[in-house]
Amino acid sequence: MEPIAIDGAGAGGGGLFLRGALALSAVSGRPFRMERIRAGELRPGLRPRHLAAVRALALCCGAEVHGAFEGSPDLRFVPGPPAAGEFTFDIGTAGASTLLLSAAAPVLATAGAASRVTVLGGTHLAHSPSYHFLARHWAATVGRLGLRLRPELLQAGFAPKAEGRISCGVRAWQRPATLDLSARGPLLAVRGIAGAGKLRGQVAQRAADAARALLWEARRIESEWEVVELRSASPGSFLQVEAVFENGRAAFSAVGERSVRPELMGERAVRRLLRFLDDEGAVVDPWLADQLAVPMAIAGGGGRLVTSEVTAQLETAAQLLRTFEVACETWGRRGGPGGLQVGRWP
Repeated sequence: MEPIAIDGAGAGGGGLFLRGALALSAVSGRPFRMERIRAGELRPGLRPRHLAAVRALALCCGAEVHGAFEGSPDLRFVPGPPAAGEFTFDIGTAGASTLLLSAAAPVLATAGAASRVTVLGGTHLAHSPSYHFLARHWAATVGRLGLRLRPELLQAGFAPKAEGRISCGVRAWQRPATLDLSARGPLLAVRGIAGAGKLRGQVAQRAADAARALLWEARRIESEWEVVELRSASPGSFLQVEAVFENGRAAFSAVGERSVRPELMGERAVRRLLRFLDDEGAVVDPWLADQLAVPMAIAGGGGRLVTSEVTAQLETAAQLLRTFEVACETWGRRGGPGGLQVGRWP
């Protein structure tokens, strides 16, 4: 079979595109080759976080791989059929374990039997979905597609060490399935979780109290909060606030910073949620939107979502799906409200 050709000099060289290409290739059986990976970057070629994804997805489907080394400008991936089992993947750097798990889990779910995956790496990092985003938000949404996951946080991983550990059970996936997130319905609950590890001063409680107070002062919104003490290798904290609607959901997270008061961490997350609530047409938050594209394609039945912001990542996800011959389009101006439509596949 002729491999799909991907130019890695543009969006194709980013982590989102690479992880998605690996997952779609593994499920469809279509090989691909990616050339000029991250050309023009200060450090071009595959980086350790990219290699971790390549090696993990190759194990999930017994793929033949060429060019899987640090700095490699070209990659060829020839998949075999996905196979269930027990897997341990170590990112080896301060990369996000959640991104690797969200790429591998849909592939393993198509194998016809249950699997268990353990991933070592960062669990609560800036600019990446946290473990709690994956476990409480993403997993709940893909569960509506029939993708059933049982994630468990064994150890939190904060920067700079990021020595976290996640375990996740993956059940066999009954497909095809579809997902319609085009109208959110009434608000059912606002809830949150805040946690800290190896820190003094009730950091998580202070962040949660500030978030709860702002929700009430700004909109008279009552919220339920959970405060947790995390086992972790290094000090760190996080907060996540979630809005659950009848047919939609949104989550906004913040990770603690050394020079930032915990109260400010909680208020920042809540202010983003309040802006989302102002957009009555929005059904899912922009971070969830691009993370749903590949599962919606693999589910096979197509789907539709409306989000508060069309991001570059969402447009990249749509480009990825079209590369693998999935009928897909976005609408709306980048930075403004819009959505994603995914057709049936294959």
